Amino acid sequence: MISFQEYPDYESVSEAASEQLLALVQRKPDAVICVATGATPLLTYQRFVDKVKSEKADVSRVTFVKLDEWVGLAPDNPATCEAFLQLHLLKPLGIEPERYIAFTPDKADHEESARVVREIAECGGLDLCVLGIGKNGHLGLNEPDEWLEPACHITSLDERTRLHDMLKQADRPVEQGITLGLKDILAAKEVLLLVAGEGKQQAFSALRERKVSTKVPASFLWLHPKTSCLYCSM
Repeated sequence: MISFQEYPDYESVSEAASEQLLALVQRKPDAVICVATGATPLLTYQRFVDKVKSEKADVSRVTFVKLDEWVGLAPDNPATCEAFLQLHLLKPLGIEPERYIAFTPDKADHEESARVVREIAECGGLDLCVLGIGKNGHLGLNEPDEWLEPACHITSLDERTRLHDMLKQADRPVEQGITLGLKDILAAKEVLLLVAGEGKQQAFSALRERKVSTKVPASFLWLHPKTSCLYCSM
């Protein structure tokens, strides 16, 4: 089930989400946290970093997991999810490489998918998955379709996803992504869904209809026992 919490603006959503992240690492210092990228969680991560530093919270045993990645870009390309996470979360927190599980953009294949899933399992599974909802209703890069692959997989990007703001920095067209599947996401102990930004109204309205559809992959969160949705008025 999904519990909805409305906030007056993006800053308030980000503040509340960062507090939840901090509370988790204080409660469980070896937490395994899956993190999305993009404009929606950006301020959440920035405020989380600030809180960790100001409160001297120990994140040395926290493991971060990259939710998804664009396929075919060099790892240092500024458009990658890798570059985003390194800049806004991992380097500011001083996270060691062994505490980070991620797809490699230029090596994405089925073996890479299996490796990431195996490493998550070896850590004991995801304690929290931080997500956003796409303008087309996608979750991670699980794109709307007649049917969905349940496990971690390589996916063909929806036309709207190919216009994602992050890809404006790419040096070539990106047509595929690699992502944790809905099975992997729903296996997380908790899910934190953040909804903010322009163009999300239709997808968010579809989510709130309490119906599960492959045309709105985010709607599968209704099958999760503990999903919190933090959103601002749109």
